[in-house]
Amino acid sequence: MKALLISDIHANIYALEAVWRAERDSDVVYCAGDLVDYGPFPREVLDWVREHRAICVQGNHDRAVAAAYRDGETLWSLADEELHWKHCNARLLTEEDVRFLEALPESVPFLLDSVGYSLQHMYVGYETIVSLPQFEEYWQMRTSGESGVREAPERRLVFGHTHRRCVHYLSDRELWLNPGSLSYRRKDDPTRIAHYITISDDRMELKSADYDRSPLYRTVSGMKLNEAEKTKALGFFR
Repeated sequence: MKALLISDIHANIYALEAVWRAERDSDVVYCAGDLVDYGPFPREVLDWVREHRAICVQGNHDRAVAAAYRDGETLWSLADEELHWKHCNARLLTEEDVRFLEALPESVPFLLDSVGYSLQHMYVGYETIVSLPQFEEYWQMRTSGESGVREAPERRLVFGHTHRRCVHYLSDRELWLNPGSLSYRRKDDPTRIAHYITISDDRMELKSADYDRSPLYRTVSGMKLNEAEKTKALGFFR
């Protein structure tokens, strides 16, 4: 059984397809949220996720784009210089797309090779779990009612949000991990490649995939968008 763990796609279909070309033998895809926003191809990403039956949770940017869509009167009255990424994404989506984003769960517990997992977008803001008591409290909350997962001999929490790929061991049997972002890094990390994790026969591998970002750069260059937002995105995709 091979699982592909991704997160923070941010409407970047080119990164998503590059990772899939490398990992298309995966049996299941899990995404820790932020499918949309800060990228120009939200519909393509949502179509891909549905086509491949990826198991996803809702991220803060997914909620923001759905809320912008629901505020339709404001959405379509904004001047070009007032448009942020959430508005641009919301203008591209359909009612079906938005309902899909709104219906994404906050967390998903699952078993993989007898290991218990809980998938969610973030812990508390940008904080991370640093102690076993924190882990235990959060694990009990996220796996309530899921006896097969809750009592698994090994337990793992999967987060997104920070865009920092890592595996953090709290003990030999309790850890949390983050596959990083498919789309962009933080300011202190100049790399622009896609980050992700695969798990196969309980072997975790932290991986990356380079891809052609020029179509993203060209698309963003021609968009109507707040200049600060556009400049930031062009930095991601150059």
